[in-house]
Amino acid sequence: MSATPLPPHAGYSAYFRVRHHEMDVLGHVNNAVYLHYLEQAAIQHSSALGYDTPHLSALGGLFIARRHEIDYLRPAVADDLLQVVTWAAEMTGARALREYVIVRRDLPAGGRVPADGPLAPGAAPPGDPIVRARTLWVWVGVADGRPRRIPTELRAAFLATQVPD
Repeated sequence: MSATPLPPHAGYSAYFRVRHHEMDVLGHVNNAVYLHYLEQAAIQHSSALGYDTPHLSALGGLFIARRHEIDYLRPAVADDLLQVVTWAAEMTGARALREYVIVRRDLPAGGRVPADGPLAPGAAPPGDPIVRARTLWVWVGVADGRPRRIPTELRAAFLATQVPD
């Protein structure tokens, strides 16, 4: 996977503290755990834009994952604080390509994990990525599970250049 460009529009940042049970036999975060972080960040991003599962269903569809690509660049270990930054890179027809970058963060003064939330357009996480990833999501009808064109309002919300209030 080539270098992930910075998001051209508003993205989303979610934080995860690595738990001991998420380690593999080498003492690193298990590869499958990263996928959970990515999916959770995507769900939170959608909800932050006002499109939780009930709202998506009311529009007649849901996003399902069709393909994941994950480049594991450096290991993370128990107690690391990870920042997952995600954004919709492209939405055409029934397809939505979502990009992700995971970076290791130091715990801020006061010991509080930063709040999850929207990022301004062009914002980038500090530090070198430990993971770069992308997921191809497909918008499917709730009733039949068949691919459908992504509603215009969804494309507008996910590809907006404004950070929601």
